[in-house]
Amino acid sequence: MKKTATIAFVALIVIAMIIPQSLAATSQGLFYRMHDGDRFYFTMDVYFEGDNQPTEIIYFEIENASKPIPDPLTSLGDLDYLDRGAYFENDTSMGFLSLIFIFLSEIEYPVGNWDLINTLAATDLEGLFLLEARDLSISYDDNYWGYSYKSNSTADDEVKVWANYSIFDGMLSYYNLERRNTTTQELLLVYTVSRYSYHNLRWGFNDGDRFDFRLVMTGDAMGFSDLDELLYVKVDDDGLQLIPYLMTEFDDIPFFTGDLYWANDTITFDPFFSYSWRLAVPIGNWSLLDTFIEEKSSVVNVTLDDPDPWFWGYSWNDTSGEILYEVHTDYLKVDGFLARHTLSITNTTSSEVGTIYIERLNLEPYTDRTPPAINHPSDVGFVEGTENQNITWIPTDDYPTTYEISVNGTVVDSGSWTSGNSIVLELDDFEAGVYDCTITVYDIGSNNAIDSVVVTVTSPGGGLPDIIMDNLLYIGIGVAVVVVLGAVVVLRKRS
Repeated sequence: MKKTATIAFVALIVIAMIIPQSLAATSQGLFYRMHDGDRFYFTMDVYFEGDNQPTEIIYFEIENASKPIPDPLTSLGDLDYLDRGAYFENDTSMGFLSLIFIFLSEIEYPVGNWDLINTLAATDLEGLFLLEARDLSISYDDNYWGYSYKSNSTADDEVKVWANYSIFDGMLSYYNLERRNTTTQELLLVYTVSRYSYHNLRWGFNDGDRFDFRLVMTGDAMGFSDLDELLYVKVDDDGLQLIPYLMTEFDDIPFFTGDLYWANDTITFDPFFSYSWRLAVPIGNWSLLDTFIEEKSSVVNVTLDDPDPWFWGYSWNDTSGEILYEVHTDYLKVDGFLARHTLSITNTTSSEVGTIYIERLNLEPYTDRTPPAINHPSDVGFVEGTENQNITWIPTDDYPTTYEISVNGTVVDSGSWTSGNSIVLELDDFEAGVYDCTITVYDIGSNNAIDSVVVTVTSPGGGLPDIIMDNLLYIGIGVAVVVVLGAVVVLRKRS
């Protein structure tokens, strides 16, 4: 077997799950164990007209986890469920295909008091389905809560639905939709949607991947020396380990195997990362990792970083005799691999200090907080039917990603953009009216710039002649009045 430097470092052990401090429970103990941006991945298998279709990967992304829960909750129909989007693995919307989930009561439920959910379901659940349900059955155990039922759209067209939800996070765990002709017993359609894992965790990088770092070390005591070098971590070709289906603490996160190299490809065994609890963490459920880190507060002084769209991390400190250890570690949310690691060791008696700072290369797109720049074209006015009318925007940014154009609040165009290249909205087909045309451009760091142009389109033949023709009757009446009044004046003078 290949001899390898297994990158596995010390972790602190604690027990007992706690509710994250950011989640406030109702008086009945209910709360949503989800944050904005949390993703839940599923496999989707489809059987249609006698054929099994290729397996698709889909995910739900939580867009607003801050929905209030009625307190007290007396009916499941009173729940204001979370905002979420449904997407394919390549980040495109599922669109109309997401309608396969309309046979569910909901996609997620609050957790913390499943006894209450189960009790309310006995009276409320049947009324929450799109179609009239029969043979409704509710299941409830230590890991899942769920239900099954049947329904008919016609006399011989039957639908069967099975659904399970995770007791831990309340998200859908399994969904099966089966449609059958009850006269011929022909199976017409089956959708099976299954969560990747109990906690929805997955590795964000692959076997064999390489991650490059810069190492800066300072100090001339306690084994430290001044050093500024490049190094990299190479994951073994079979280095990723299976993620346990069920985890209860940070130490349950598996290590991967790999080697640490200097930039000249020389392997090194120096323990530069020895105070990071993991070199990589699974992605897909940052709320769960929040919980795991908060649990460590019982044995070490640990603090979670403030929420960030691209980084997740923590700081901790501890003392051993006269030595103070201060550590910060964070990970890139895109792949879960370590992004930055800082270690400061201080001798509190002699005041000697040694530091190690390690940062991944090419993080600039994610640390960038500067929004794109964009020009502001002049407002536009033209007569309906005039050709070659458009708005041209030219945005610039070091890390451009996507844009979106809306007209009077409705999105009409979107896509990717390149810094310095034109984005054009054609106006030739605009009918008479006034339009607010707005573009929003984004970069990798989720920074954005917005610009709006007002477009005024007038009817053909518009202007003064058109106004006169449109009001000819009233003008004629006015002229007649003037003539009559003039005639009266003339007659009075003659008399």
